[in-house]
Amino acid sequence: MFFFGKKKHHPGQPHPDWPWTLNVGGELWPEFDTWEMIVSELRELNLEDPDSFLILEQKDPGDPKSYWFIQSAMNRAGPRPGWYTVEIGWGSRQGMALWDLDVRTVEEVIPYFRAAYDRKPVDRSGFEDVSDMLG
Repeated sequence: MFFFGKKKHHPGQPHPDWPWTLNVGGELWPEFDTWEMIVSELRELNLEDPDSFLILEQKDPGDPKSYWFIQSAMNRAGPRPGWYTVEIGWGSRQGMALWDLDVRTVEEVIPYFRAAYDRKPVDRSGFEDVSDMLG
């Protein structure tokens, strides 16, 4: 017997219905026009500006403690300076999580943001669960 209906949403993936907000260097863009804007801002990430980061985020309109985001910046220090870090995080009633991946080029970053923007599952294989850093 098959039951049709909505699949249960996993909190570790973009939500199909929550609105997007774009955070560019701390400036919130609740309404942004196109996917091309995201790509353009990703390509402008740099090491010189300490506020050079981009976050694509969603919040549950009915529960501010439920959210999902993907963010990227260039590593200024650590084991891979000059590489890009991609982080995926979420919060829900089940708790919070943060996953991290370092890649060499912005071209490797873009597909993760594309999947998220299209509200498709983001492949977290290769990411490291760093949720313990959340305290």
